[in-house]
Amino acid sequence: MKYKDKLSGKEFTFTPKTGQVMVKFSADADMLSATRSLEKNRIMTPLYDSTPSRGYGCYQLLEDGADVQSVAKQPGIGSLMPVVVDNEGNERFFLPGEITVQFKPGVSPEAQEKVIAGHHCTILRKQQTPGYYTLQLPSGMDIFDAIETFNKNDDVLFAEPSNVGYNDALYMPDDPSFNNQWYLHNTGQTGGTSDADVDAPAAWDIERGDAGIVIAVLDTGVDLDHPDLQGNILSRPTGEDWDFADPDLVPEPGTESWEDHGTHCAGIAAGVDNGTGILGLAPGCSILPIRIDLHGGAYQNRADAINFVTSIAPRYGHVVMSCSWRTSGNVTAIQNAIIAANTQGILVCFAAGNDYTDTDVTPKYPGVMPEVLSVAATDHKDVKAGFSNYGSSVDVSAPGVNIYSTVPNDTYGSKDGTSMACPLVAGLAGLIWSRNPTLTHLEVRTIIENNCDNINALNPGYNGKLGKGRINAYRALNATPALCRFKVKGKIKFPQKNAGSSSALTFYTTAVRFPWFRPVRQLLFLTQKPYSERIYFLNPTTGAVIRSIDPRNNDTIGGMTWDGKAIRVANVTTGAGSINAINPSTGAQVGSISAPSGRGEGLTYDGKHLYYSTISRIHKINPATGAVLRSFPVPGGGRCRALTHNGGNLIFAGDPFANEIIVFDKTSLRVSCRFKAPGRGNYRVDGLAYDKITKTLYIANQSENLIYYGKLA
Repeated sequence: MKYKDKLSGKEFTFTPKTGQVMVKFSADADMLSATRSLEKNRIMTPLYDSTPSRGYGCYQLLEDGADVQSVAKQPGIGSLMPVVVDNEGNERFFLPGEITVQFKPGVSPEAQEKVIAGHHCTILRKQQTPGYYTLQLPSGMDIFDAIETFNKNDDVLFAEPSNVGYNDALYMPDDPSFNNQWYLHNTGQTGGTSDADVDAPAAWDIERGDAGIVIAVLDTGVDLDHPDLQGNILSRPTGEDWDFADPDLVPEPGTESWEDHGTHCAGIAAGVDNGTGILGLAPGCSILPIRIDLHGGAYQNRADAINFVTSIAPRYGHVVMSCSWRTSGNVTAIQNAIIAANTQGILVCFAAGNDYTDTDVTPKYPGVMPEVLSVAATDHKDVKAGFSNYGSSVDVSAPGVNIYSTVPNDTYGSKDGTSMACPLVAGLAGLIWSRNPTLTHLEVRTIIENNCDNINALNPGYNGKLGKGRINAYRALNATPALCRFKVKGKIKFPQKNAGSSSALTFYTTAVRFPWFRPVRQLLFLTQKPYSERIYFLNPTTGAVIRSIDPRNNDTIGGMTWDGKAIRVANVTTGAGSINAINPSTGAQVGSISAPSGRGEGLTYDGKHLYYSTISRIHKINPATGAVLRSFPVPGGGRCRALTHNGGNLIFAGDPFANEIIVFDKTSLRVSCRFKAPGRGNYRVDGLAYDKITKTLYIANQSENLIYYGKLA
């Protein structure tokens, strides 16, 4: 038994597990009566809770070596197939006679159903995701043969078995002796190590969360009227269904409440700060409760849930998904849904799992997927929790032992698991996005990962297998650039239309030599024109051309700056690797220093040093000798084709590829803020200049051939 995953290209092989089968009962059978009869006759017994509304279940054969084919002929049984183990060591629960198929976007419903009918299949369910079906195969058709046939069709995105998951909620047994939230602020109150926590109180001094940032808890459901959750739970639009589990599923008497796991996770992420009970790490963020079935539900319904959250995400500021569950092996539909969520800018957090397993040896899904932020669990001493999975696919760790949070019926309790660690990371993402909603999901993820506390010394043997360390909310928020806004005051036209690949701006300011002389303040502008470039001296308010010069022997200038005596220029191609000095009166080249090789793009002088960019790096240079004093990547990531400074410690770096401006401290390199450049087009920031007298920033928009000017708020 095998099939090739069309989406990832992986080939999976399956070995039957002795004595365990997945059973689909006949449509006219009473499942409970049939199960009692099968148990009474020593044929088989349920391995997991069986719910009649589903019409299927997982069973243990009661006789060693029982003939599966003869068992299939028992009264009430429609079909069965063995539980299997895949080549990665995961148990897989496939429903006999069923597959799921997702068609590519753009294929019409009529064309989809024509393909399905052409293979003599019956539609059991149209999933909520458009073009996604659960199909009944014709009698006698092997599911793996059917998958191969569908996957050969160019209109099919993927086909795979109809998967079921059992006991996929990732938490360990409760420990009621811990009744406080040590994981937010650890003073050793539980016998742990002081400060082995996420530093929540210090983080809250910076940010407590914004209601426009939504944490979607895809779990077993949430107690909607819990006093520590109710205030943060979003209102459900009339007619919109947030329940992706079996609507009539009720827990067996004596078992945990159906909503227990999800309620606990929701409180960890975003419990309300109301002076009673507990509060979550992001107490000001909103909660989107999405109910899924972690105790025997079909995986295609979980894929539907992820796709649904992705589809409604645009109505909110940003969405973080918190998923404290696993799947028994790789499920293509869930993988595809997670990839789609990433494409829409959603940060997807998953628990790494509780199998005490090295996932480099035995992958555990979806936590090993590169598209998810995978979370391992630690205890109150920053030691890996005994149950927690580990491996190179783990991205970060977070507290997950004796975690006190909300549980149903307006009460509280403690739980263990990577399930508890995951919503802490989701809550931190919510805080970061609340502080700066202009960040991308990848930037939020990078901030979380790059600002963890290193716990390698406390975990010998797990170096590189617990991610970047245990998350630290204070460090992450301190590293998050504050939201700043650029308020446009006006715009002026380029005096020469751009005909090349770069534009440049700088401020030209003469010194006051005598009390009765006023300094000259003019905006210098240049944009490339092959073999005939000019530097224009402009009125900084009206854009009127005062005069211009030809920077002789410098015909591919990418950046320029005024050093008080000469105009320094950096060349993109001709003369790249040098910074030349130009006489502001004649345009003659009057000096030159060496510079790092590469395209000389951004250039600014802060009164003491030159800062020079070669797209991906910025170099601090001695203006007299050309010696490189410091070299560093563009702070905050991205690329740089324009530089200016504010006369103090701040440098502005322009990234025309992302159309944003990054403001950072030139000493610490800490990003203080970042914002999108104004206007339209693909290259909205290709030159920068700052007037430190009026505190006005000028931005050259090469796409529109306009210079915008304004101030930061």
